[in-house]
Amino acid sequence: MGADTAPCNLTLLAAHNSYGTPDFVARGYYIDKEFVCIGCKSHELWRATQQKWWYEVAKGDVWTTARRCRSCRRAQRDRRSEARRVHLEGVARKRAAKKKG
Repeated sequence: MGADTAPCNLTLLAAHNSYGTPDFVARGYYIDKEFVCIGCKSHELWRATQQKWWYEVAKGDVWTTARRCRSCRRAQRDRRSEARRVHLEGVARKRAAKKKG
């Protein structure tokens, strides 16, 4: 294994109901993977160590892969957070109006 790989620990992977085997499981290690961000179309690299964290620590689904670059993930997270905040403010206003009337 080179610098662009990381060993795979099968005991730390989240359970998955599939007859198939992900390529990194069959190989026994993660390798750096190139992808194109669906947000900004930039060419990115999903490092083996990032994959190891996603699958073994965060318990991500073994059939998922990186789709967004770091800045687009942050922007998406901020958009969802703002939408959630606006929604909860609206719910609070409705509840307050309901209590008054």
